[in-house]
Amino acid sequence: DKKMDETKKKKKKTAECCGYPISIFFIVVNEFCERFSYYGMRAVLVLYFRYFLLWDDDLATSIYHAFVALCYLTPILGAIIADSWLGKFKTIIYLSIVYAIGQVTMAVSTIHDITDANRDGTPDNFTFHIGSRYPKREHWMDWADEKYDKLLIAQIKMVLKVLFLYIPLPMFWMLFDQKGSRWTLQATTMSGDFGAFILQPDQVQTVNPILILTLVPIMDRLIFPLIQKCGLNFSPLKRMTVGMLFAAMAFVAAALVQIEIDKTLPNFPSSSESQLKVVNIYNKTLNVTISPNKYLLIYSFESSADYMTLDHQDITVSLNTNPVITKAFSLIKGGRQTLIIPSNPTLMYLSFPEGKKALYYLFCSFLKMGCEYYFILTLNPCLLESWCLTAVLLVSLLRRDFVLRHGEQWCEFSRKFGFGASYTFLIPSTVFSTDCESKTEVEDMKPNSVHMALQIPQYFLITTGEVMFSVTGLQFSYSQAPKKQAGWLCTNAVGNIIVLIVAELGKLPKQWAEYVLFASLLVAVSIIFSIMAYFYTYIDPAEIEAQIRKEQGLEPEEKEKETLEMEEKDEGQKNDQERNPPTNLSSCMNSQSPTPVNDVTD
Repeated sequence: DKKMDETKKKKKKTAECCGYPISIFFIVVNEFCERFSYYGMRAVLVLYFRYFLLWDDDLATSIYHAFVALCYLTPILGAIIADSWLGKFKTIIYLSIVYAIGQVTMAVSTIHDITDANRDGTPDNFTFHIGSRYPKREHWMDWADEKYDKLLIAQIKMVLKVLFLYIPLPMFWMLFDQKGSRWTLQATTMSGDFGAFILQPDQVQTVNPILILTLVPIMDRLIFPLIQKCGLNFSPLKRMTVGMLFAAMAFVAAALVQIEIDKTLPNFPSSSESQLKVVNIYNKTLNVTISPNKYLLIYSFESSADYMTLDHQDITVSLNTNPVITKAFSLIKGGRQTLIIPSNPTLMYLSFPEGKKALYYLFCSFLKMGCEYYFILTLNPCLLESWCLTAVLLVSLLRRDFVLRHGEQWCEFSRKFGFGASYTFLIPSTVFSTDCESKTEVEDMKPNSVHMALQIPQYFLITTGEVMFSVTGLQFSYSQAPKKQAGWLCTNAVGNIIVLIVAELGKLPKQWAEYVLFASLLVAVSIIFSIMAYFYTYIDPAEIEAQIRKEQGLEPEEKEKETLEMEEKDEGQKNDQERNPPTNLSSCMNSQSPTPVNDVTD
């Protein structure tokens, strides 16, 4: 008893700050850094796949959700390591180091990409024979009570009961985690110009944590108490059902936004088609004939109105010059190309193909005729050789200043661009005498016209659903099952795996149709979940465990912990005595002296 009192006193002397143990703040800081690192990297991951590794949307989405699924499966491995090997604190420290090494490795491996400006880089049937000699069981798990502890069986029952309710839950995460993939890709086709600041596609995701910090206290302090005062039984499972419906509404909102975006997107060629635009920098108007039946009239220093779609790869181009110039070309299927007619028409050529990656980033092409110029953008000079397309620039700001220089001659101009646009500047030999006014601008691709602010409603709906579903779901899980269970994280992993499968096998022609499909699936699953929740009976795991311990004559859990701590302490003192035996006669006599009577009675 005396030792137990000493143990309790030591527990009370634990250093505290603001009513919490000091260790809590270390855990909070570690968790903040881990979440900041994870979500910061995840925010740009799909864009890295799409624009640096040049994967298509479906592959980028699949790999993204495969990664997220693995992230939410590995806590099971962490739980095994913590419970059976290292312990929870060492597991956190060691795996945080592994985490940091992985992030550093990934950051170092992308240095080349940062500097690479042109991006060329069924089960068996079981038969049970149960005779009258076996007693009747209330639950199938009760058949194990002859071999296993009743407390363990009761805990497994509670976990299985909760896991059964988890079956529909991955559908919520299937929608929720697409804000980092499909919704980010959707933002690349929108304008992020808010006037005072420019919002990048990956930065729109910050709306989610901001709304969480705002909605959690509002829900907890205002909405839920108000519903309770109205006499409505808004149980945790009902909250989760409503959260799923909010997520479904978020995807309906995303589908409506996507419909508006689709109205403004350029018509890209299919995998069996090619698209071609013609630019004339010859000093005369030309009639251009493209076999078999395309005829164009293009004035000097102008281009064809838009890209023409061709269903054949090999073409022949004829110009009405004297003599007539005819040349054959082979187009790239599934891509856009530009036919350049220079000051010497016999040297007409095809430029590189322009792909869908120009939907968000801005590309500027420069063509010139005459002598060589140096083109200067900030501190990066480019040589514009005679009549060649040599400067293709990725512009990340809406307004840029350009400088053309040749010897002592130079001129400069400024241009404000739109997100997702592609331009070609035609530079004549008279550019310096006109102070850059004689340049001609050709808009190859129109800028994005749908604003990113239209994504805010869908982020509000998905965040409201997250607060009702995720926060409530965690509370429900830990109140209805033993504390040591990681099944909740598995629902997130399974949800991302479902997205991976749908992205690879679905192949719907329109993105808005995929959003509607996901929303419809979640509505159907929420109806099934509400029926399952209706028949669920809430329990108190602590009360059940205490009752079983009492029936078995076991000590309460808190007292059992104190006993284990005392045994560990006694074992530690014994080990210290074995390592440091008494070195003199007096200490030896003191260690062997009889225990006083008053100590025994205590």
